Amino acid sequence: MVPWITAVHVFGDMLWVAGLLMTTLLVSRHAQENSPEARAALTRLEKKSMRFMADPGAALAILGGISLVLTNPSYYMQAAWLHVKLLFVVALIILHGFIGIDMRGVQRAGEASSTTKSWALFVTVLVVVGAILICTFPGEAFLPH
Repeated sequence: MVPWITAVHVFGDMLWVAGLLMTTLLVSRHAQENSPEARAALTRLEKKSMRFMADPGAALAILGGISLVLTNPSYYMQAAWLHVKLLFVVALIILHGFIGIDMRGVQRAGEASSTTKSWALFVTVLVVVGAILICTFPGEAFLPH
């Protein structure tokens, strides 16, 4: 059962991160666009990337992660790498909220997000996801249990 839970967790991670990165890129383009038709199209794409990729991906990743911990709580609750990873997961959840707020702000008439802000969110997501991966793979091998 653990391999299937792991697959769901990893699939959720990929969907979540892809949705967040896509949304930040779309918001960056939206901030530069002057055409009302293009802005409307970008708004639809931004909403879809959050609703159909990032949000369900986050749910799958979190539920899969909780399920994995429940398969062997005595191991996972004492694993130092997991505690560090969870701090970065909380950071990713907070970034998810910031990206959603930024997206809604740029979609409102008169409120513009800067391209710099969108790119900063994009890079921050990459850094946090990299930290999660480092905590998980090498961390599991090198951090004490």
